[in-house]
Amino acid sequence: MSRCIPLSLTDEFMARHTFGPLILCVTFLLHGSPPPLDDLRDRAEAKWSHLPLLRRVLTPPPGDSGSGRRHWVERSAFAVEHHVLRDAAGPTLEAWTSGLLTRPLPPDRPLWQLRLMPCPEEGGYGLALRMHHVMADGQSAITLMRLLLDAPGDAGPKPARRPGRTDPRRVAESFLRRGLAVPLSSERGVEPALAWSQVDAGLFRAARQALPDRAATTTETLMAAAAGALRACFGDPAGWPSGRVRRRGSVFTWVPMSLRTADNADELGNMASAFRLPLPVHVDEPVARLMACRGLVDAFGRRALELPWRLARLPYLMGPRAMDAVLARAMRPSHAAASCTSLPWGHTRWALDADPVIRIVASPVVPPAGCCSFVLSNYTDTSVVAVTTHRAPGDARRLAAAFTREVARLAESGTV
Repeated sequence: MSRCIPLSLTDEFMARHTFGPLILCVTFLLHGSPPPLDDLRDRAEAKWSHLPLLRRVLTPPPGDSGSGRRHWVERSAFAVEHHVLRDAAGPTLEAWTSGLLTRPLPPDRPLWQLRLMPCPEEGGYGLALRMHHVMADGQSAITLMRLLLDAPGDAGPKPARRPGRTDPRRVAESFLRRGLAVPLSSERGVEPALAWSQVDAGLFRAARQALPDRAATTTETLMAAAAGALRACFGDPAGWPSGRVRRRGSVFTWVPMSLRTADNADELGNMASAFRLPLPVHVDEPVARLMACRGLVDAFGRRALELPWRLARLPYLMGPRAMDAVLARAMRPSHAAASCTSLPWGHTRWALDADPVIRIVASPVVPPAGCCSFVLSNYTDTSVVAVTTHRAPGDARRLAAAFTREVARLAESGTV
C-alpha cells in the first residue's frame, strides 16, 4: 500500500535542478574485513525500515513538457536487495566515490543506496551512502549513519549557535549584489571531477587561532582557505577577464546552514538554507582573508536563514517557469562561484561491530558548470576536504591541494 505526499518547498526546488545527478555521497573507510552482504542488508533493514524518508519514490513530472510538479509516493517498505549493494574491489575510495557522484540513481526506486567495496590497499573496506539531494541534506546523512553504525554518544547533531537579530534589507542585498565568475580556459571543455585532500586536524586548529584576539569559527576558516585556494589556482580577480573587483563585484559562495533546532535535531530531509557571502579572493594575505571572513555568518542572524525560503514562496506560487528562472540565476557561476560546507562527525571513533571507522569523507554534489564546491569533514583527529568541480580537468585536484596549503599557511601565521 502506498500514499502520495506533496513535495515541500525545498524539495520542489531541488527536484527542478537540471545541472547534474545532484547526488551527495558520504564515504567511510573501516579497518577490518568486509562484512557479508546479507549481514549488512539485515542491519540496514533493522535500523532503517521504520524511516518513511527511505521508502519514498519520486514520481516523474506530469505532462509532455516535463514542467509540472512532482510528488512522493510512500511505499510500505523498501527492497533492501535493491539498495544495499556490494562492488568488486578495484579503484581507490576516491575514484569509487567519484563514480557514485556522477552515476544517476534508478528513478523508479527510493533515491538512495548503501554500497560496500573491499579496499585492501587502503587497509580495510569502504562503505558509501549515496542519496539524491531532493530527499535529504548532509545533516540527514550524519543522522542516518549514526543510526546504522555504532556511533559514540557525542555523535548526535548539535544545532549551530546563531544570534537572533536579523536585518532583512542586508539579507536581500546579499542575494542581489553582483558577483564574479571564476574564469574558464577557452582551450579545454568542462567535466565533473572530485578530489580529496587530508587536512591535519592540528594544523586546522592552529589555523583557527591565526587571528590575534579570538579563534575563528570552523566555517570562517573554511571560507578563508577556499578563498586562498581560488586565488592560488586562478590568480587575483583584478586580473580576470571579466574585469576589476571594484567595478564588477566580489566572488561569492553559498554557505549552507541547518535550520534544525534542539527539538528536531534528528529530523531527516532537506532542513537547510544558505547564506550568499563574499569570499575575499582579492585579498593577498592569509590572515587578512581570515579577518575578512570573520563575523560574516553571525552578522545576518538566525531568522535570516528562513527569509530565502519565505521569498521563494512567490515563484513557487507563480508556477514552474518562475521557479526555473530563479534557479537559473542562483546557479550561475557569477552569482555564486563556490559553496563551502562544514560537517562535524564528532571526536570519538565510530565503528561497525568491531571494525573502527578510520576516515569519513562527505563529498558535495557536482556543481553547475564553471563552479566548485568545498566540503570539510571533521572526524576525530582527521579532517578531509572534498572538492567537486564542473570545470577544466585537473581543477578539483589543484583546488584541494591548494586548500591544504592555505590551512598550513594560516597555521604558520598564527604561531608567529
